[in-house]
Amino acid sequence: MSAPEPRVSWRRVAFGAAVALLVASGVVALIGNAAGFREVRQTLAEGSPAWLAVCLLGQLLVFGAYTRVYQAAVLFEGGPQLPASLALRVVLGSFAATQLVAAGGAAGLAVGYWALRKLGFERRDAAVRLIGLNTTVYLVFGLLGWLAALLALLAGEAPAAMTVPWLVVIPVLLVAARWFTDARRVRAWAAPGGSWLRQALAVGVSAAWWVRRALVTSEGRTMAAAGGVYWLGDMISLWAGLEVFDAAPGAVPLALAYATGYVAQLVPLPLVATGGVDAATTFALTAVGVPLEAALLGVVAHRLFAFWLPVIPGLVLVALLPGTGRRLELAAATRRRGVDVAAAT
Repeated sequence: MSAPEPRVSWRRVAFGAAVALLVASGVVALIGNAAGFREVRQTLAEGSPAWLAVCLLGQLLVFGAYTRVYQAAVLFEGGPQLPASLALRVVLGSFAATQLVAAGGAAGLAVGYWALRKLGFERRDAAVRLIGLNTTVYLVFGLLGWLAALLALLAGEAPAAMTVPWLVVIPVLLVAARWFTDARRVRAWAAPGGSWLRQALAVGVSAAWWVRRALVTSEGRTMAAAGGVYWLGDMISLWAGLEVFDAAPGAVPLALAYATGYVAQLVPLPLVATGGVDAATTFALTAVGVPLEAALLGVVAHRLFAFWLPVIPGLVLVALLPGTGRRLELAAATRRRGVDVAAAT
């Protein structure tokens, strides 16, 4: 199946990297000014850099786990068995495109969609599968945030304004998802055709139905388990970044602060993954008792490994997309016979 490689303008990439650096630097400068540069310098001087190795370990877990999620999502319902090295190429390339191409995350989605098309999936199937695998990962995220909020509220380790929204919103979303994925509604709403709004609804409902089907299979359980490792790896990285400055809170408030700060990254705006999530996570940490200067430096240490280092190999892999595409087409030859999304819905 022919699917042209996503076009990535290196001028836009360079612009995105420059703006990301400026935004991140501006956020650090503003928060550093609020914390007091003298206190920031003193905290920095007293840091223990050995903990940075744990930040690196956490990010190895992050990308290894997401690679496993991608493999399982491709394999589900008749997809090919994808080698881990090839899945990692797609994951890192998509990550770099998402972070540095100023398109509100659309560039990363384009890489993921292109890869699924190269693997032999039809247009609708590729879109549903891409949305479905991301929905599964964020379902795990929501459940972890809800659990952290519940435990923090019971232990009095976080303010109610930080915990109650999690405790209310997540159950409402789960009930709504179950209602939308009732088999009768899926049959009515997931049929293709109609206006662009009707087609968008059909793809969204089909993706939710894809997740519901997947979670009762071995591939779906693998996605959920690997999604949990993905989030835990990133939390470990943040914890280690704070340990550099001897400021890590307990596991429950850390998880709640991490999840609350990360919500800022879900807003579909260009480059919000840099300054926005840095600021949100920093102030979320102060809400659970971490001093502002230590929270700022811990987040910066974490983001060095979570954002800047993975971008470098990711950009190299974006440049090598034609070679990745040829490997994906070879992997498509191993595709098993199975039920595609259109038949399943």
